[in-house]
Amino acid sequence: MAIGALAPGWLPVPTGPDASIDLIEAALPLPLDDASVVAPRAFEALFDELADPRPDEFAFAGNPGPAEDLAFLDRIHVIPRRRDLGAVVSEQEIEVEVWNAFLARAKVLDEITVEGPAGIEVIDHLGQPAHFPASDSQVYRIKVFAEGDPLIDNLITWVFVGVDPAGTNIRILGFRLVPFPFPPNWAEPVRETFGYLTDVLLSFRGMEQRIQLRAVPVGTIAYSTLLNDLRDTQMAGAILFGNQARSFGIARWQFQVPLLQDAAADDLEVFCDTTSIPFEPGGLVLLWTDPYRWEVQTIDSVLADRIVLTLGLRNPWTAGVTAVLPLVVGRLSPDEAITWESLMIASTALVFDIDGFRP
Repeated sequence: MAIGALAPGWLPVPTGPDASIDLIEAALPLPLDDASVVAPRAFEALFDELADPRPDEFAFAGNPGPAEDLAFLDRIHVIPRRRDLGAVVSEQEIEVEVWNAFLARAKVLDEITVEGPAGIEVIDHLGQPAHFPASDSQVYRIKVFAEGDPLIDNLITWVFVGVDPAGTNIRILGFRLVPFPFPPNWAEPVRETFGYLTDVLLSFRGMEQRIQLRAVPVGTIAYSTLLNDLRDTQMAGAILFGNQARSFGIARWQFQVPLLQDAAADDLEVFCDTTSIPFEPGGLVLLWTDPYRWEVQTIDSVLADRIVLTLGLRNPWTAGVTAVLPLVVGRLSPDEAITWESLMIASTALVFDIDGFRP
C-alpha cells in the first residue's frame, strides 16, 4: 500500500520589487534524505549480478558476395576513359591501361576498334585475339600523329567476348595546328595588339559601373619574315597556302630564352629562365633550333628555373643552341602574300588573329 509524506512547505521564493517570477533566484534545498545517497549504491551492486543478454555467437546461412556490389570488380576497366590532348603539333604518345578486374574468370580480347578521323594508331603488342587472365592488366600505347584531320575526336574500344563494349573505351580529343617556324626579320618590330571588352552601366544619376566581359584579351601578332634561302621560301609558301583551314602556332619570338641544360628524350623538365616570360600552365612551349628542327609541348607547371611538361620530350635538345619560347594559337588573316625580292630571296608580312593570350 502506497504511503505519502507531507511536504516541508513551499519553496522560499524571494519577494519584493526585485523578485523574479521565473524562480531563477529561488533557493532550492539540497536533498538530505538517505534514499538519495543509498539508492545509487544499491543499484550499482545489482549490475554485477545481471546476465549478459548477448548470445555467444550468430549463425547466418547465405552465399558470399562482393563487398563492392560489382561496382569495381568483375568488369573490364580502361584507364583513363577520356584524354584531351589540346593542341597537337608534333607526334604524341599516350599510355592506356586495360585491366581485367574479374577475380575468377579470364577474358578474351576479340578486337580493337578505332572510330573517328585518321591520324591515330594503337600499338597492339599482344595481337588478336588476346588472352587476359583473371586480374591481369596490360598497358597499350596510342600514337597521335601530327599529320591528319584538323579536329581530333576518336573513340577507341577494346572489344571483349561477353563484355559490354560501352564501358571499355577511351575518347581522345584535341586539334592539330601547324606552327610557323620562321623567325621575324628583326630589322622591323614585332607588333602585338590586345582587345578587351567592357560593359558600361550608366545610372540615372550619371554614375558608371564597368564590367569586364573577357577574362583573357584577344589580339593580333604581326611581323615580317625574311626568307633568304629558296628552301625556306618554298617551305613557308607550303605552310601558309596549304593550311588555310587549320589553326597556326605562333611563337612569341621576343620572349625567347636559351635552354640552360641538355634535355634528353622522354624528359619532363625543360630548364630555362622563366622570369617575366609569359609561360603558363596549360599553354604551349616551343623548343626551336632552326625552321626544320623544333618541338612543341604542353606546359603542366612553371617554376623559377624550369618548365614541367605534361608529356615527355620526343627528341633530345642541346643547351646553348636551343631556344625556348611560348607559343599561342591563332588563325591566319584573310590576305597574305609573299614578296620576291630576288630569285632566291623573298619576304612576307604576316598578321595572325589570336583567340586569347596574356601580355
